[in-house]
Amino acid sequence: MVLKDCSRCMVYTPKGKPFGEAAVTHTRDYVSLYFDLYEMRDMRMFTTVDFYDDRVGLVRAVCELVIHRNPSFPDIPHPWMANCVIKEVKDVLQRQRDIRAKVHIETRFESEHHGSFYGTITNLSAGGLYVEAGQPLNRDERISFEYNFRSVSRTFHARTIRAKRLGDIKYGYGCSFMGLSDNAEASIREYVYRVLKERDKGKR
Repeated sequence: MVLKDCSRCMVYTPKGKPFGEAAVTHTRDYVSLYFDLYEMRDMRMFTTVDFYDDRVGLVRAVCELVIHRNPSFPDIPHPWMANCVIKEVKDVLQRQRDIRAKVHIETRFESEHHGSFYGTITNLSAGGLYVEAGQPLNRDERISFEYNFRSVSRTFHARTIRAKRLGDIKYGYGCSFMGLSDNAEASIREYVYRVLKERDKGKR
């Protein structure tokens, strides 16, 4: 079994468009996917699935899915499920904390010592971020920002661990996330994976 510790995935249509996110349960011999979508039907398809595995990383695989109504609904709160057979592993990216993506996210930050300021996140991983801003900050200063990386807007907390002057009125800050919940970390991880996947697709 290629999966080690996976609880979420993204399923694509055979034409490569997003089909929907799903919860994942797996044992040594079986993989099951659970969908929150209601507008579905019984079907069988061969398609690509991106598994977000906390130990392995992003596992991109060709799978056979047999989709049917969840017989345990509503006790298990997902109306549809799929029996999943991994036919071929196409790619494996390293663990989420080692994966960084170049991004351009302009947002407002709150600082414990300097109040509100605007900055641009230019590099992101589940472990931290790099922020460029005109606001001078102290080392080990706590900052926070609100952003929707997946489906819910959340407040993220971080602290500055290194700083670099980029010009007369611009600074760069390497920051480490603080107190991430499992859901918050998963939302960043999946966002980074999507950015890398789209960038890889654009190079082909």
